[in-house]
Amino acid sequence: MQPGDLVFIMGDPSWPIFGTRLVDGLSCTETITHGTPALVVDVDILDHATTVYVEVLVQGMTLWVPGGFVKASNEDG
Repeated sequence: MQPGDLVFIMGDPSWPIFGTRLVDGLSCTETITHGTPALVVDVDILDHATTVYVEVLVQGMTLWVPGGFVKASNEDG
């Protein structure tokens, strides 16, 4: 996954998915609906590749989302 890729935010359809962003230095949480399309802005790999966060452009906002909820549009399954 790299900047510019089209992705979908996926999870359990019955649970909300949360993304975070900074607003005036404060961390704000936004709800993202299962299946929402997004565009990858940046990928941040922490803890020696055990934790991945993906910055996506979704609904006019850039949000950081845990990598497990981000699925490339061309992946199977």
